[in-house]
Amino acid sequence: MNEKIYTLNENGSLNGLEFRNIVHEKAILHSTVQCWIMNQDGDILIQRRAETKGNSAGKWDVSFGGHCSETSENDVILANIIKEGKEELGINISSHDLIKLGEARYTSQQNKNKELVSVFLLKLDKSQNFKFTDGEVSEVKWIKIEDLFDNILNNSQEYANRLPALYLLKFYMSHN
Repeated sequence: MNEKIYTLNENGSLNGLEFRNIVHEKAILHSTVQCWIMNQDGDILIQRRAETKGNSAGKWDVSFGGHCSETSENDVILANIIKEGKEELGINISSHDLIKLGEARYTSQQNKNKELVSVFLLKLDKSQNFKFTDGEVSEVKWIKIEDLFDNILNNSQEYANRLPALYLLKFYMSHN
C-alpha cells in the first residue's frame, strides 16, 4: 500500500501530503511518531518487528510508532500516535495518557529516509495485554533501559537503532 504521509519543511512545519514512496525516493523530510511504553518498575516495552516488514525486519524496536499518514484530525501527531498504538499493539489510548518527550531528527537508508520524529512516553501496567492484529509486530518484551542501550550499541543485527528517541526517554527518566 502506498499511503500519503505528511512532509515537512526544514524548520519542521507541515508542508503537505505526498506518497510515501516518493518521499523516500526524493529524500523529503517527513513526520513520524514513536512511543516508548514504561511499566511501574521502570522497564521499557520493546517490540519485535515482523519478518515481513521491509526495514529492520525481525529486529527489536521502539514500543510502537510509524509515519504520520493523512488524517482529518486537527493534531496530526496525536492522531497518528494514537492510531499506531491501536494498530500495532491493540491498545486504546487518549492524548491525556501520553507524555511528549521531544523531537529528534533521524536519517537512514542511505539518507533517503529523513524523519522528524515526535517521541512520546506511555505508562502502562506490566500486566497489560497486547494484540498484534496488523502483522507489523511478532512479539513484545520488557527490558531495562540500560540493557536496551547496550543491545542497540552492540547487537545492531538484532536491534533497530532508536538512540535519538532513547536519549529523550533517558533524559526524562533522570529528571522525573
